[in-house]
Amino acid sequence: MNEKTKKQLVGFFEKNKAVKIKKGQIILKPGEKISNVLFEKSGYVRVYSVTKDGKEVTLPILKALFLISLTNVLLNKENKYFVQAISPMEVWMTPEKEFIDFVKQDDDLYKNLVQSVLADFLDLTNNLQKLIFGDAYTKVASLICSHLEKFGELKDGETVVDFKTPHRILASMTGLTRETVTLQILKLQKEGFLYNKGRKIVVKDMVKLSEIAKI
Repeated sequence: MNEKTKKQLVGFFEKNKAVKIKKGQIILKPGEKISNVLFEKSGYVRVYSVTKDGKEVTLPILKALFLISLTNVLLNKENKYFVQAISPMEVWMTPEKEFIDFVKQDDDLYKNLVQSVLADFLDLTNNLQKLIFGDAYTKVASLICSHLEKFGELKDGETVVDFKTPHRILASMTGLTRETVTLQILKLQKEGFLYNKGRKIVVKDMVKLSEIAKI
């Protein structure tokens, strides 16, 4: 999403008081009909489904409330996923009609919004492809690279993200065990591509990590 579109959306949503959500809280459940459009002011979620044998499968996306609520509202569909806060959050929400009326007033905003949603789906598809066909090392590198490209901040030549996704969630995103994910992260650290600084993940060279993430 470009900065102009994001600024317009924030300007619209911030007229409403943000709702505080605790870490671990389930925000949406499968089968729910969503009547509000939700927008993250801060924080991260995980989006997952549960197989018949009880296994959790998590999508590789951490800012999904707006995307999921908007697409379900526009398509008039029931939600298909669990959406859970994996950090403390603040979320704005507004009724469907109010949001649609706002967007319809600005053709450029509508166009940019559609392009943003399509871009998010393309990114998701690309990430899923890497997570399906890559080996364990590539899968973990790809997931970390994707997170930092979207949420990282460049500081002194290194890319930092002020959020550490638990290894069990990375495992459910990649189809690997938690132990395997931990081993691959340790391998990346040993090879000098990244390190932890408190709760922050720091990547020394995003270009080199991106090369590893390719399949």
